[in-house]
Amino acid sequence: MEPIAFCNRCRGIMVGWNRRYMTHCLLCRQWLAKSFKTTVLTSLFSSFVFVYPVPSAVAPPLPTVAMTPAAAFANAAAQRAENTAAVEKLLVRHGVDKERLPRVVGAIMASSTRHGVDPRLVASIVIVESGANPYAVSEADAIGLMQIHLGTWGEKADKENINLFRVEDNVDFGVRILREYIRASNTWEGVARYRGKTEAPESQQAALEYVQKVQRIYGFTPKI
Repeated sequence: MEPIAFCNRCRGIMVGWNRRYMTHCLLCRQWLAKSFKTTVLTSLFSSFVFVYPVPSAVAPPLPTVAMTPAAAFANAAAQRAENTAAVEKLLVRHGVDKERLPRVVGAIMASSTRHGVDPRLVASIVIVESGANPYAVSEADAIGLMQIHLGTWGEKADKENINLFRVEDNVDFGVRILREYIRASNTWEGVARYRGKTEAPESQQAALEYVQKVQRIYGFTPKI
């Protein structure tokens, strides 16, 4: 006959490797130290968790990492360097004086960046208008790199104290004019209006030929 143990909590229990007796030993035996009980219970609970893991919620998607200011600055600097090289290459290919080149490139990049206009487009217009000669004066009284027409813009240039023979002043004034024409229509219509396009058939033809010249230098191929 197997021995029976008595416990105020568990009452009579059969001694041996059975569930009730093992629970009694873990929870009720006075000789089992409290700290030891805690350790044993913790171990049992841990085993239960590992054997029967609790399903976890679906992990949320990782947040999109925003570009840091340093990365944005590096990207902007790289884009500016690329545009500067493209403008310089364009001007060199069309025979712009090498001594004058750095100043012209600098003026084009500064003004196009300031006013949000494509620097290669500005360089293409400079080549068509004056061959990048800051002292060019046409028979129609147009002056400088971007051939600012005195009859149309001379008074405004005087009021703003703009020196149309100065490289930086002329380019900046011309880019401002071009920007407003583009904003009022689109890129190539803006270029046509910069040429002085009116409703007259001959003016429209001249403007079309002008736009085509600029497009060839720019490297633009119209869609057919």
